[in-house]
Amino acid sequence: MTEKMVENIAKEFKKAVSSKLIDRGMNRRELAKAIDERPDALSLAINSFPVNESAREIRAKIREYLDIEDI
Repeated sequence: MTEKMVENIAKEFKKAVSSKLIDRGMNRRELAKAIDERPDALSLAINSFPVNESAREIRAKIREYLDIEDI
């Protein structure tokens, strides 16, 4: 997978999260609390799309909680 592909996937994920949060009338701080994660860790997992295990686990929790298909 090229870096450009990863960048595009990250943008799509970020858009999906934003859309779902708007639909639910939530903000990221509320999402972090709902999935029992620190707001800064949640923000990092969404905005920079790191590939470490912790970020992957947070994104999995976000996908499950917000019902986001794999992107």
